[in-house]
Amino acid sequence: MQPSRRERHQNNRMSEKVILNGLQKGRREALGLLWQAHSSHVLNLAFRMLKDRDQAEDTLMDVFVQVPSAIQKFRGESSLGTWLFRLTVNACLMKLRAEKRHSELEDKNLETIVENAIGHGFEPEKPTNFDPELLEKSLGELSAETRSMLWLKDAEDLDVKDLAEIYGMPEGTVKARLSRARRFVKDYIKEKLNHAKRN
Repeated sequence: MQPSRRERHQNNRMSEKVILNGLQKGRREALGLLWQAHSSHVLNLAFRMLKDRDQAEDTLMDVFVQVPSAIQKFRGESSLGTWLFRLTVNACLMKLRAEKRHSELEDKNLETIVENAIGHGFEPEKPTNFDPELLEKSLGELSAETRSMLWLKDAEDLDVKDLAEIYGMPEGTVKARLSRARRFVKDYIKEKLNHAKRN
């Protein structure tokens, strides 16, 4: 019998406490457990912000190198995963600022990320005419920070409270940015499809 969602959540909280305790005592095995639990999520987020596999892997290493010293300031007000996402977003934004470039999001599983953006009430008349590249282009028009926010909300299923913690902004601001981003993606796709029909 599979454990319930509540049981899984409790188990995760217990294992997080063990990892956190080990990290704060400088135990290498705790860093290994943190890596096993969260490295793939950190890598995915970094890739979606930077659109470069090598840079995403560099960022992953940068983030985990920071952990032993940064964990001493961790107050436990969020989960370790949320805290790692915040470190990752900050590291990626620093890279983007240093290079003065903003990359388009490239993801083969765009439907998951933008499901909420194009879902309710919007269906192309002919699905075969729908071009997935439009999703990529519309997301590419958003800032890297906003793209990452959409991805964390829709693909990682983080709640607004977690996003507010990660991005250091009020929950109302997070909701407004998500709403504007989804509306932009929806309008962008509709405009391009309508333009294609006229021509």
